[in-house]
Amino acid sequence: MTPLTLTMQAFGPFAGSETIDFTALGRSPLFLINGPTGAGKSSILDAICFALYGQTTGNERDAVQMRCDQADASLLTEVSLTFRLRDVMYRVRRVPLQERPKASGEGTTTQTAEAQLWRLTPEGEEDECLVARKVTDATAELQALIGLDANQFRQVMVLPQGKFRELLLAGSKEREVIFSQLFQTQVFQRIEERLRTQANQIERAVSDHRQHINGILAGGELESEAALAQELEALVPQVDQAREGFETAQRKRRLAEQQRDEALALQRQFEARDALAADKARHLEQHAEVDNSQARLAQSTHAQALRPQKVALDQAQQALATAHDEKRQANAALITRHSHAEQAQQALETARQQQAELPVMRERHRQLGEFIQKSQQLSELQEHFQTAQAVWQQANEALKRDEQQLDGIRQQGEAIGVHLERLQSEFQQLASAPAELTRHHHLLALRQELDELTQRHQALTTQQLQAKNALSHQQGETKRAERYATEQEMRWHQGQAALLALTLEQNAPCPVCGSLEHPAPAINRAELVTQAQVEEARAAQEQARQALQRAERHHHQLTQQIDSHAEQAQRLNQQLGEWVSQPLSALQNAYEDLRRQVQRRERVEAEIRQQTEARDALRREWGTLDKQLKAQRPEVEKAKEHALRLESQRDQLSQSLPEDARYPEAMRQTLAELEQHIAQLEKAWESAQQALSTSQTQLARAEEQLRGANERVERSEQSLQQAHAEWQSALQASPFADEAEYQAAQLNDAQRHELTHRVEAYQRRLAELEGALENYQTQLAEKTPPDLAALTAQAESAQAQENSQLESWRQLDGRLTTLQNIHQKLTAAHASQAELEAQYQLWGTLSDVANGRTGHRISLQRFVLGVLLDDVLIQASERLVRMSRGRYQLVRREDPSKGNKASGLELDVADTYTGKNRPVATLSGGESFMAALSLALGLSDVVQAYAGGIQLDTLFIDEGFGSLDQDALDQAIAMLSELQMSGRMIGIISHVSELKEQMPVRIEVSASRHGSSVEVKGALS
Repeated sequence: MTPLTLTMQAFGPFAGSETIDFTALGRSPLFLINGPTGAGKSSILDAICFALYGQTTGNERDAVQMRCDQADASLLTEVSLTFRLRDVMYRVRRVPLQERPKASGEGTTTQTAEAQLWRLTPEGEEDECLVARKVTDATAELQALIGLDANQFRQVMVLPQGKFRELLLAGSKEREVIFSQLFQTQVFQRIEERLRTQANQIERAVSDHRQHINGILAGGELESEAALAQELEALVPQVDQAREGFETAQRKRRLAEQQRDEALALQRQFEARDALAADKARHLEQHAEVDNSQARLAQSTHAQALRPQKVALDQAQQALATAHDEKRQANAALITRHSHAEQAQQALETARQQQAELPVMRERHRQLGEFIQKSQQLSELQEHFQTAQAVWQQANEALKRDEQQLDGIRQQGEAIGVHLERLQSEFQQLASAPAELTRHHHLLALRQELDELTQRHQALTTQQLQAKNALSHQQGETKRAERYATEQEMRWHQGQAALLALTLEQNAPCPVCGSLEHPAPAINRAELVTQAQVEEARAAQEQARQALQRAERHHHQLTQQIDSHAEQAQRLNQQLGEWVSQPLSALQNAYEDLRRQVQRRERVEAEIRQQTEARDALRREWGTLDKQLKAQRPEVEKAKEHALRLESQRDQLSQSLPEDARYPEAMRQTLAELEQHIAQLEKAWESAQQALSTSQTQLARAEEQLRGANERVERSEQSLQQAHAEWQSALQASPFADEAEYQAAQLNDAQRHELTHRVEAYQRRLAELEGALENYQTQLAEKTPPDLAALTAQAESAQAQENSQLESWRQLDGRLTTLQNIHQKLTAAHASQAELEAQYQLWGTLSDVANGRTGHRISLQRFVLGVLLDDVLIQASERLVRMSRGRYQLVRREDPSKGNKASGLELDVADTYTGKNRPVATLSGGESFMAALSLALGLSDVVQAYAGGIQLDTLFIDEGFGSLDQDALDQAIAMLSELQMSGRMIGIISHVSELKEQMPVRIEVSASRHGSSVEVKGALS
């Protein structure tokens, strides 16, 4: 970040508006900010820091306190900074919270804090507004662009009064945060978290697998895997024996069922024979009915032979009746046609008489047409006049309405303009709400995560305390088990000596020492301890030792989890900032307020859009209406002149026509009625002629139809006589005595088919029964009915025995299958557990190393930052050696910190006078300034060399040079000159007179009772 121009108005000691053009100092200048004490030298750095972060360099004064007391009340306190970052120019403007005079009336009003951020074009013009008003949005955007927050900016780019030792004396944690931002090493922190998460997951999986193994054994009601093996070994022969018993019982059951099934088949044959005999007896009972059906079928055959003659007779009778009906209808039609012909002749005579009136009517028609044509012009003129008059009146009324509407549009536009100003002001106040809502949403998620982490931490702390108590208890139990095992072993040895003493005899050599005398043989004073009891005590001791190891591992795991939770909580605390100390409800309320502000902003934006569209529409409507009015006024005058001219023509024509010819509608109606009457008479004459011709034609047709009907009656009577004679002859030749017997013998096809089917079915069923009965008699000739009940009882007994053997085998085989499945599951579980333990050995080791839980407790990111810090210290020590005349060097402390404190980035100073390293806090004021300056310059060199995402191309130093002697001061200026030559802007704030002589390019700050002012001196033209 390189400042280009800085404008301060009513800020600090500057009462007016002061602008510093840093570009006038030259390219990458080394300049001095000089002036008397209290003139406002540090306020320039305060203005830069305030413009970027809304804070002063020392952060000891609020932005509200930076207003100049000498400033005019009408001037707002504000700071504007134009700067270059990665070849892109930006401009930021900030206004702090302050009181200002009201725009109208007396008194003051509160000016809310606001900030704007623009991206500029290469020519320095405003290109894009990145932040419109919201202060927090501007701070967040600038922090993202620069890559540093306010505290980090003060530690690496601005060394303010009293703050230049902070980076020098910062601990590993603070320096880790700064360096991780500068060198973008967060990827290593993510690697640490990923390894820790993976190791914890594998560790939980191992524990779950152990519980899974216990669950498998518990599911089989087994105490251990040894019990599983023992039961499996015993079950295999029992299952084989049970299977053999089942197979024997199964063979017996099959033999008994075979005997029962054979007897059942024989019994069914006897029953089937008896049923067939009964069916035959019942079937013979239908014999008489079948004979009757055969007789009816024979009679129906004789009647079928007479059917043609009977049909011919019926058809002849029907034809004669039809002929008589046609003759009656022809007679009636002939009478009707005679009457119609007479009526048509009378109508023709009447039409001929009316035809004589037509010449008179046509003459009247001609006269009416002439009158109508003469009066038509008068009617048209009257209509044109009325139309023109209506057009004139409508145009005049429309002109008045449009004038009123134009005035209404003007009033609506003024009201919308006032409303838009209020809405736009409110929208500007809510401009930063969406970004702030997003940030608070993220903060809320972090806070909820922190609360959940705190709860888990408390639960883990309770578990750790319980584990610690259990560990202490188990340590006591282990010690007691060790003492008891030792005592048992000693008692066993003592018991062995007593037993050996019982075998000693006088003058017989001792089996241990060979002596013949036994002055003090061992005496058994307590119960003898056996070898089994000693081994049991040692086993109990081993179990206690293993339990102690498990308790120690559990306690260690809980401690690691608590440490991990503490690190995560610290990271969340840093990210939450001031919201850590606030209750969750306050953050939720802030989030809800912002959400309502965003919703209100959306509504305001929509309303602004609607009002703007409405205003634009009104403007367009006003313009259109104004043009329309200008065109309407001459059109109204023209319509008025046209109406008056038509009125004069109408009056002249009306006076030239007679009175009875001035009503064309009435004459037109009379003319229409006359035309209708003439048309009716002509149509009546034509209709009468047509009706007479039609009636005469129909009369001739009716006479012809009557003659044909008489001829058909005669032919039908002759056919009926012939058919009747043929029927009587056939009936006499048949077996029927009269026509009644013939009718009784008639059967239709369905009846005849039913009787035939019934006779055939009876005969077919009788043959089937006789054949089946004869077959059964042959098969059962030498057999007797079996004892079915005894055979059934024998089969049921065999089935029960088989079921009992099967159930016994199933139980044993099911238990064997269950145990075999358990054995397979345990084998697979042990394999999975071994794989997980191998994975944990890898991932757990990597996690412990990466997260700094081994050795010197240096995490992976801190190790990488340590290497980078070594590079920084090489550059810094090169300068510190020169400024301290070869005495001091900055080195990184190798010894780990005590306790759980983070280590790896602490600094010491190597004193060549004593040959020892000591903390940097032991340096004097001047020595501390030299060390801090060297560290800042070295950090700038290394960051620029690594070409990371952050550019440290500007450095401001506020005081500290007064603590240096002349030699050290010369060395410091020389080093700053070298750094300036590498492309950096360096500004020094000091009142040391020697610096004015060595640095001709400077910014002079002058003080007066009316406020301070600035002036650039020694600048390039």
